[in-house]
Amino acid sequence: MTKTILFAAAATALALVSTGANAAANLVSAAVTGSNGATVWNTTSSTGYYTVFLQQPLGNVMNPTGQAINDLTEAGLNSFTINGDGWPIGGKAASDPRYTLTLKFADGATISGVYDPLFEEALNVTSSTVGNTTYTFVDFGWDRVHANNVSGNVARPGGDDRDYAGQFSFTAVEGAVPEPTTWAMMLAGFGMIGLGLRSRRSATPRLAHA
Repeated sequence: MTKTILFAAAATALALVSTGANAAANLVSAAVTGSNGATVWNTTSSTGYYTVFLQQPLGNVMNPTGQAINDLTEAGLNSFTINGDGWPIGGKAASDPRYTLTLKFADGATISGVYDPLFEEALNVTSSTVGNTTYTFVDFGWDRVHANNVSGNVARPGGDDRDYAGQFSFTAVEGAVPEPTTWAMMLAGFGMIGLGLRSRRSATPRLAHA
């Protein structure tokens, strides 16, 4: 019984070390900015810009208006679809030659990537590490299409009939460096192992010699 408890304590301590203590923080802000600096879609309509609507995973409801978001971030790969009303109104061409997507998380991490429609790929992607979690920008697309998915600040058709649509993805990976509380639990576990082994040695019967 004692042996089982000791091994369980050791396994718990090692598991805590290998997994880390912090979970990835929620995504709280997303903003698409054109290379001219004047064309902006973001998730806070109070700024006066158009809304960028996020959806995760595909099939779920988009954030309905330009309110602040608080979307769950999972360990590993996270993928979202995005939509924004067309600009310039009545046009067909993209407003800018390049677009930058900036993502912010509840723990203060910020990452970004640049989409170039000509090459159809994300450029200048960045990473950010806060605590034990590293966020890395992976992919981004933002193209003007022949569709009317959303209006300026509401997730229903309206405004221009050639909206922007795309997707983005990032990874959230927890490091192996434990938090102080994890260290305490780990040391307590190994301490129990040491005490158990010591008590077992003390209790070992000794042979008497005549």
